[in-house]
Amino acid sequence: MMKTQRMKAITCVRGLGAIALLLMMGPVNAQEIVTPLSVIPRPDTRVPLLKAGGLNEVFLYDNTQQTLPVIDDFSVDRIRHLNAQQGDPNVNLIETIYRIVVNGVSTPNMAFITDTSYHYTITPTDTGDVITEAPNPAVVAIVRDLGNYPVTEQSMFVWPPYTVIDTFGIAGSDTLPLDPTLIQDSLLVYSVDADPRSYINPDNTLRPWILWADDDAYVNNTFPIDPPTIGVVTLDGMDRTGYPYSPNDPNVGGLADKLTSVPINLAYPPGDSIYLSFFCQPIGRSGDELAHAEDSLRVELYAPNEDTWTRVWSNPGTAAPDRFQQVMIPITDPKFLKADFKFRFSNDATLGGMVDQWHIDYVRLDRNRNAADTILQDVAFVYQEAGLLQTFTSVPYAKFIQAPGSYMAEQVDLEQRNNDTQDKFITWGYGVTSDCGWSATRDNYGNNISNNAYSNFNSTHPVNTGSDPLVYDVNACDDAAFLTAKFWTNATPDVCAYNDTMHYVQEISNYYSYDDGSAEAGYSLNAAGAMQAYRFDTQGTDSLRALRMYFAPIFTYDPPPVNNPPNGSFIITVWSSLNPEVIIHQNISFSSPEYHRWGPDRFVEYPLDSTIAVGGTFYVGWVQTNDTRMNLGMDKNRNNQDKMFYKVGQSWLTSGQEASWMIRPVMVAAVDPYAGVEEATSVDALLTLFPNPTGDAFQMKTNLWAAQAAAVEMIDPMGRLVRHWKPEERSFSVQGVAPGPYIVRVVGRAGGTLAQGRLIVQH
Repeated sequence: MMKTQRMKAITCVRGLGAIALLLMMGPVNAQEIVTPLSVIPRPDTRVPLLKAGGLNEVFLYDNTQQTLPVIDDFSVDRIRHLNAQQGDPNVNLIETIYRIVVNGVSTPNMAFITDTSYHYTITPTDTGDVITEAPNPAVVAIVRDLGNYPVTEQSMFVWPPYTVIDTFGIAGSDTLPLDPTLIQDSLLVYSVDADPRSYINPDNTLRPWILWADDDAYVNNTFPIDPPTIGVVTLDGMDRTGYPYSPNDPNVGGLADKLTSVPINLAYPPGDSIYLSFFCQPIGRSGDELAHAEDSLRVELYAPNEDTWTRVWSNPGTAAPDRFQQVMIPITDPKFLKADFKFRFSNDATLGGMVDQWHIDYVRLDRNRNAADTILQDVAFVYQEAGLLQTFTSVPYAKFIQAPGSYMAEQVDLEQRNNDTQDKFITWGYGVTSDCGWSATRDNYGNNISNNAYSNFNSTHPVNTGSDPLVYDVNACDDAAFLTAKFWTNATPDVCAYNDTMHYVQEISNYYSYDDGSAEAGYSLNAAGAMQAYRFDTQGTDSLRALRMYFAPIFTYDPPPVNNPPNGSFIITVWSSLNPEVIIHQNISFSSPEYHRWGPDRFVEYPLDSTIAVGGTFYVGWVQTNDTRMNLGMDKNRNNQDKMFYKVGQSWLTSGQEASWMIRPVMVAAVDPYAGVEEATSVDALLTLFPNPTGDAFQMKTNLWAAQAAAVEMIDPMGRLVRHWKPEERSFSVQGVAPGPYIVRVVGRAGGTLAQGRLIVQH
């Protein structure tokens, strides 16, 4: 069914558009717009490569059979990610299937045509040449379709791909080649060994780690609202790589994700009272908040002897979006009670992106159950926590070490849930480890002993307070630190240990951030001249050199002309105040949204035209130069609404979104983990790049002696070498280099960086 106008218009403001930088005036009907994402590339799933005349491959995954009880609450990822490649240690070639077989033989150079080819005989006579035509001998070939596995085949007559011309009285013959219509090809079939890991079931018995045989669905802990335990698996309109099923026709709807179990031994008598149960919720925090009945979730059971799937339950997409419902499905039909039983979830959705979501939690399959067996004897965390800092999720290392305690939170409040109907004695604690040797543990400071049955409750974790305050010690770290905070909760009895712990890696390096690094939606304005400003309250002064931003690839339901975020344009702007409005920096160069496509939530760095001094309160953002919605990533799990401002008329307004924009101001620092290269700070190693930005080539000026330099290298924001030159070249071409920010560095003969600068490529 066609769906239109599915984006959510949050706040509508009518007024005059900003004009100063656009040299234009006009009425603007502008609004804040929240849009569902269309691309979230999976960090652990390789995007299939397009083949160009290469060998076809298929990988057959071995999975160990599961036995009852089967339990998965998705606090850990038990999906088999279908990422095997030739050469992996657990991959074995088991068969080569050829496309063409003749008389039981296949050779690599086989080629035929599927229409008749001929042998011509030319006989000279007194009245002219007589040409006799005879078909070349046909052969019967078995032709296989290698596009599917198992392959299918058919028998057909084929002919050699040439014409023979034979002239009477002349020794030999001429053979003229024809373009073959049937060329030999092959399919390499590999087996992939079963995953050797084990999963500890609630009864402390071991089960195979892999429970799910396909990876269409996405295990996460940021999309659901109030799940029974931390972590769910989400089904939506994106494929296993995180891209739309139907990018060229995004409004089309149909079957989308599947989540299929591995074989399960269900060879039990019908009277054993076997139930499959799970919790499910539509919509959640995905950004697509409109319910449609056709966006359904279904459950199917597999009958091994019949090799058939039977639908046993389904639910339309109009269920309550903020509540998980538990479903109980009895399995009594003998056709399912076999050793190789399987079950699967699937959903119907619009196939254009992260829309029409269903979130599934706490799947249980076991014997000796009944319809009332709905209680979980489980205490678990509900949501992910983003570290131990107050307000920020990251701060620059150089600022942090000046006053570490001032950045630490007094306490961290975490939501837990007792899913049992009985009160539990619940205790909790946490610990921190750093990448430079420091660690600390805090426990025995809190508990909940009563009135917690079947309810959510807050657990308070003291940090920089009390008699034993905790402050990150990063003194042994080299200008940047990565600290892993691990929280845990304990209760007895408690059936699942995996949801009792939670980890978060906190970076202290060269930027400020409020977001948790994960986008749930995209935020945009739809007016030329619209402004966005993000407030940061800092200590002392610093040197701002760039903004790091995540722009979210966005599905659009709009009729033509379709909104295309990369066509958007903005001018980076920095303010010291919004009332009165005081601009302290504005780039001269224009910028456009860019996307990294090799993983989710990958930020792109946008340098300022020049480094500026900031201190105390400042605001970072931009002025739009057209009305294209650019879809800035929006974290809907952390609320910094009071720091988010926009302007579409004469006045600045506070955003209507309880969220955090994914904008991070980047400061000058000795080390930049994002770029993977050190930033040169020595005044003795000056490097000037010009013109900058450039679309063709650049030159450089430096005070280095030529003999000191061994190479000039161009590095992208992820630290990858893009291009290199000999230092004696006068001009350095950037033809063929993707637009964006880069680091150009001069490398010495000993291998170290002698000098470096930042270059913007704009074609």
